[in-house]
Amino acid sequence: MNFKQGIALMSSVLAFGLATEAGAVCTQTAASAADRALWNTHGCWQDFFLWQYQAYSLRSGDWSNRGWNNACNVNLEFPKHWNASYLLTYGMADNLSQSFHGTADYRATAEARSSKFHDSLYHSITDRTDVFGTFTPRFWPWDTDRVETACPLYNPTVSNSNPGSRAGDFMHEGWHAYFDKYNINNGNTGGHRPGPQGACTINGCDYFYFHGIGAYAFGAMWENNGTASRFHSPNQVQVEFLCDVADQSQWWIPLSVRQTAASDANARAASRFINGPGYTCGSPRPW
Repeated sequence: MNFKQGIALMSSVLAFGLATEAGAVCTQTAASAADRALWNTHGCWQDFFLWQYQAYSLRSGDWSNRGWNNACNVNLEFPKHWNASYLLTYGMADNLSQSFHGTADYRATAEARSSKFHDSLYHSITDRTDVFGTFTPRFWPWDTDRVETACPLYNPTVSNSNPGSRAGDFMHEGWHAYFDKYNINNGNTGGHRPGPQGACTINGCDYFYFHGIGAYAFGAMWENNGTASRFHSPNQVQVEFLCDVADQSQWWIPLSVRQTAASDANARAASRFINGPGYTCGSPRPW
């Protein structure tokens, strides 16, 4: 099946999802060096993006003028979205003695299907520039939770426009979905605690719940015992993922992808944890 046939298949399968055409779009003129470097490891892998849009439950009406019919143009939002998905699907080393968590945890947090990590959700996109992403719980029992990523993760002049940061936001918003599934109250400021407080310098703070390497079997990150001894906050899951990209990814992951992931993680560790700085990439493991 060639590229045009694959896109035709996508369009026909998702015809039910056509909604109002998306209006404004994020910057579509370029991609970051990290996006291009990762893209060059796989090219435009048709089988992957035809799997990815279903695994993340993307809807054509949300992505129609964002690369839905041009999935091989890395300057556009949909290709950048599936480029980030490729990183977390294939890029993790799954090192039992060094990785915080495994591919099974990160995929289950990001992907759409209902599991112990969250109820069913779908990935959309917003043109907002004041956030990196949002989580919106379903309003009706028959509805679906929504994860949105925003323009700062796609605009190439923003430091967070890279595959690691984008996939890291899949972790962050997916963990809000986890809290929603289990009715966990993490605070009333966008699912976080008000701030600044402690070492947290923003209005939207978390705690970092330290755990040793190997404390969670791969696939068990969703487990908690209701105490700080076995628990994760959204920013913590995001930082742990980003540091796994930076320090414990496959050998072929480009240096620019590792470096931008580390930069994002360390900035979050310094500003978002009440008991910060939490963990910074490159620090010795395990503690």
